[in-house]
Amino acid sequence: MEFIADQKEEGRNTSTINRIISAGRTVFETSQLAELHNHTWPTVARQNEGEARKTYFTKEEVQRMAYAATTVFDRPDLADAIVFSAYTGVRQGELLKLKAEDVDLAHGLIWIGGKPKRETKGKNVRSVFLHEQVQPIIQNRLDRSYLFRDDWNNKDQLYGRFKKVRAYCGIADDYVWHSLRHSFGTWLGEVCHPKQIQELMGHKNIETTLRYIKPTDDALRQAISAI
Repeated sequence: MEFIADQKEEGRNTSTINRIISAGRTVFETSQLAELHNHTWPTVARQNEGEARKTYFTKEEVQRMAYAATTVFDRPDLADAIVFSAYTGVRQGELLKLKAEDVDLAHGLIWIGGKPKRETKGKNVRSVFLHEQVQPIIQNRLDRSYLFRDDWNNKDQLYGRFKKVRAYCGIADDYVWHSLRHSFGTWLGEVCHPKQIQELMGHKNIETTLRYIKPTDDALRQAISAI
């Protein structure tokens, strides 16, 4: 089904896809009972759940994509979006909603979802401290209302440009934009406790956070060295 393929390409896991389909079916059947239409709900196979996305970018791959976006495709705005997403863990939708007023330079952090008046996916707001890779990106964008939205008409345009850079860098198609968020979780997993990562990523359940932390070679070597 084309819808399912599109959702997977955008980085949504199978459990999220199942919830979207379930919600859509509820609306469809409710409107049918209200005699607003007489269409039949198509047969849609339930997706197997439990498989977490395994793809994440290394820091070197993120820098390579940013370099290609700037020097080959002449899109430094795309390079900024890639680096920012990787070092803050923001979702693509959250990235385009960020405003200059969400930045707190005095404390060196940015509010994801806005300063408690706007909300993120999980109906919550979180703050992330600004990594040194992110600080110059922020400084160059504070004269805008939205930090990134002015560069892109919508998420599809941003993702389309990203795919061209990904292909140029020889990175497989299953490395999607959401893999940047997985990169953030995995990099943090090398240096801090999962509870800290949970806070930075804005997860309600630690089980969700653990799906974002991949055992990298560096992390495994550090674990052995610590014995």
